[in-house]
Amino acid sequence: MSVTNIKYTRKKLKNGLEVVLAPMPKNPTVTAIILFKIGSRYENEKYAGISHFLEHIVFKGNKLYRTPQELAAAIDALGGSFNAFTSKEFTGFHIKLGSEFLEIALRWLGQLVTTPLIPINDVETERKVILEEINMYNDTPTAQIGYIFEELIFPKSPLGRNIIGSEKSLREIKQGQLVDHFEKNYLPTNAVLAIAGDLSGLKDKKNSLDEYFKFRTGCRENIRNEDNPNKQGKNLQKVRAVYKKTDQTHLVLGAKTFSYLDKRRYPLALISTIMGGGMSSWAFSEIREKRGLAYYVRSSTELHKDTGSYSINAGLNNEKLELAVKEIIKLFGRARNKLVSLQELKKAKDHLIGGMLLERETSEDIASLIGSEIAIRGKVTPFSEEVRMIRSVSRTELKLLAERLFAPDMLFLAFIGPWKKKDEQNLAKLIK
Repeated sequence: MSVTNIKYTRKKLKNGLEVVLAPMPKNPTVTAIILFKIGSRYENEKYAGISHFLEHIVFKGNKLYRTPQELAAAIDALGGSFNAFTSKEFTGFHIKLGSEFLEIALRWLGQLVTTPLIPINDVETERKVILEEINMYNDTPTAQIGYIFEELIFPKSPLGRNIIGSEKSLREIKQGQLVDHFEKNYLPTNAVLAIAGDLSGLKDKKNSLDEYFKFRTGCRENIRNEDNPNKQGKNLQKVRAVYKKTDQTHLVLGAKTFSYLDKRRYPLALISTIMGGGMSSWAFSEIREKRGLAYYVRSSTELHKDTGSYSINAGLNNEKLELAVKEIIKLFGRARNKLVSLQELKKAKDHLIGGMLLERETSEDIASLIGSEIAIRGKVTPFSEEVRMIRSVSRTELKLLAERLFAPDMLFLAFIGPWKKKDEQNLAKLIK
């Protein structure tokens, strides 16, 4: 199978589970990923972090593998790998094994997400583990500053809350809430299963997927909490300083964007590449190479179903914070006020398309790609169509988008380091 021509089929199981199959003949590995359309933005504040908590708990045992040791050993013994994640809008579980172990992978994954035991003793133990995870992130400024920026840019919205929750909300989550969350959201009609690799093991096993993914009956459909993250209140805070005794300041400076369904995601991806997408980007060249202000400086784009954000992130000398902010603001101004060169645009397009090729190499890449595309957009956009859309973006489109998104009064700034309220007020003058 050519990485530029992913062939896949879609079908629904009797229980309503959407299945996407991407055969990769003679591939040595197979990957299965199941995505549930539930994440932190659909939680109420009291139980914030419950999706992530449940993601942890399902690994504590199920009807087939009664303990976490049994569950892990079944895959470790075969040299496989497995993991899970929780995002703002999805919770995902994936497993990768040698292709000869396809049936084992599917049985293991099916049991993981359909028959978790959610034992009360493990709930209490895992709460302590997650509290330590929070402590780890709080001790890591590069991670913490991202959460602060999201809180700033999406105030009073679940999108502005930390996916993992808070110490307060975690203490509210008991076994009963986890069981309820599972029964409401881990539904076949609320999920997409993607499998990529050598799928010859599925031949002549017509109903095998129905057998592996037997969801419990009587599940209740969840009524999701919906909010409007784009609603702007009065006296919106645009700059936030967080005090932490550190030898380096970490900052995020950026703006709100739009949905992952918006076709402007292609010019935004090119702007991101040009401004901070590599060692030859504007930000790296100006902030690190020319002025030596930062060790790392890069672009970040995060898109959701109805909004999003773009930012430049940097870790820099404490004494150079104001200068670095001014220089990054200049980069936003450069994108707004001047057409990029034809050479820059071509290089960005080649860079973006090359990266897309690298994201299509393995069974894990393909399963993740088709699973997320079906879950997010309801279809997989052909590689040729994505290339066409990227190649068609003009310099004028980039400038117009930058004008709309990156005006000074549209920018938000969060920074963490040995700073106080007065420093926040001083830098706020730069974002008018």
